[in-house]
Amino acid sequence: MTRRPRAPRDGDALPGRRGSDGRDVAAPRAILSVAQAQEAAMALVEAGRPRSGLDGTDEGDASAFHGGHTSRPRSILDYERLDRWSNAAYDDIRGTPDAEVIAANLRATSRLDGSVGFSVQEISRIRKHIFFEEHPLSDYDGGIVHRRYDASPDMAEAWLRLRSGNPRPEDIVLLEHEWAEASYYDAHPGATYEEAHHAANVVSNWQNQIPAPTYEDYSAPWR
Repeated sequence: MTRRPRAPRDGDALPGRRGSDGRDVAAPRAILSVAQAQEAAMALVEAGRPRSGLDGTDEGDASAFHGGHTSRPRSILDYERLDRWSNAAYDDIRGTPDAEVIAANLRATSRLDGSVGFSVQEISRIRKHIFFEEHPLSDYDGGIVHRRYDASPDMAEAWLRLRSGNPRPEDIVLLEHEWAEASYYDAHPGATYEEAHHAANVVSNWQNQIPAPTYEDYSAPWR
């Protein structure tokens, strides 16, 4: 049987291709493996990162890039680490009641309805809605499953800032959104997530103004 010619390898001359000096042009480098591509992407991220971390540590320190075990990871590519941190932060929030502290931190905050501050009852309701309640969520088969919201690193950081007394304006937008969403569920038994979420977005749309990461540490003192 006829033998198929092998594909050019790295460094082979390409037939019929010559440079301006008359020499054969070498074949381009082989396609990168997945691992090599990930390494190359990480190198690009590293190349654009300042030589010092936000806390003054050297870039070569792994903790400065990935974050400590209780701080939000700094790598934008390490999805598994980020997911683990989000779930751990949610567990910490669930295990440490903080509604009174957050309400006290926000006592002078202007609200969308013209009032000032959030009551302990409102923060407690929002907290229950985000971290404890099961919601009617669409599954991949087009059905409805009742489960908690997936842990979100951005929402976890917002809550950590709120309880530490260092909220960003977007964190207040989040509270208004979640209060509106929880209130919609309370007023419309049997409502779907899509219905509640849409109604809440009309009141306060947080997903269009999520702030950049601040690399919060859920083990940091806050009370």
